[in-house]
Amino acid sequence: MEGMKVLLKVGMIGIGRMGNWHAAKLASLEDVEIIATSTSPIETVKFDQKKPKQYDNYEEMLENEELDIVYICTPTKSHVDIAKKVVNKKINLFLEKPIALNLKEAWELVQQVKQSKIICTVGYMYRYRNIVRKLKKLFENRPISLLNGHWYWTIPPVSHIKDKNIGGGPIVDQLTHLIDLCRLLGGEIKTVNAKYTLNTRLDESFNNWDGYVINLEFERGSVASISGTLSLFETLGEQTMLENVVLDVSAKDLFARFTPKDLTIYTDGKMDIYQDNSGEINEEFIRACRENEQSLIQSPIEDAMKTLAVTLAANHSHHTGNSVVMEEYYKAELGYYPFSAKANI
Repeated sequence: MEGMKVLLKVGMIGIGRMGNWHAAKLASLEDVEIIATSTSPIETVKFDQKKPKQYDNYEEMLENEELDIVYICTPTKSHVDIAKKVVNKKINLFLEKPIALNLKEAWELVQQVKQSKIICTVGYMYRYRNIVRKLKKLFENRPISLLNGHWYWTIPPVSHIKDKNIGGGPIVDQLTHLIDLCRLLGGEIKTVNAKYTLNTRLDESFNNWDGYVINLEFERGSVASISGTLSLFETLGEQTMLENVVLDVSAKDLFARFTPKDLTIYTDGKMDIYQDNSGEINEEFIRACRENEQSLIQSPIEDAMKTLAVTLAANHSHHTGNSVVMEEYYKAELGYYPFSAKANI
């Protein structure tokens, strides 16, 4: 019948904390069905939908099922290997962030995705929020002086994120969201300087950092300072009077504060608060897949790789004690700078 939507068949690889979160969103959408999952023995399917077929092996799922879309919500170290197999089958892909823990592997995947022409997004969910689009438009034609953000949290609830040797640490896995917003608003980053510490959880067998500060210099002349901690208590996010995730943006006679709940804009003598939760990554991604429209993707994989590079450069800066020039970091990791005018990308 004219106007009827074709059912989109989804396969989920990884049904842990984020896998279940995305699956619950998908289960609420019309004409979308999760028909198969590939899970580890410790993961549990919690979303409310007709029970999908469950596989122990994702390769078997990819071989046996006719899928329109695959979500990859596994530990980061497995992302690239799985994603390459999905891309080879020309299946549209939702890849949780970060892409990888190695810039060379990430860049190889970026090129493969671009050549395949599939619809692909990386899980930088804030980019899809309408308050972020409003924020971006507000500062589009204004030089930014400063971006200042923080993310206060506790020990990560997911075991493979808790260990920096497995998850890359909080900059790579968590503050990557704020760094990505900094890039969205301020443009590309020129230099990175980072300092981390393990000071408050030193005696807790905690293989991670519990305090971290990153200073960024942008090609357009702006600067940013992003900081965070894992030293706090589990109920921190429930403290309604405390904004534990914040990004402030300053320009001439203009100040804006983004939190996951709202956007506050301050001008001389005026304050406007926008509490708009519209713009949900799963809804927008599904729409892009349905319409086969790349322009609807707000966090394409090649852009997500640039954010990954900044977070890995921050780790490198901490380990070496030196500032990192991003162009030189790309050359050291890839053998060349892929975004120069002469680069063939």
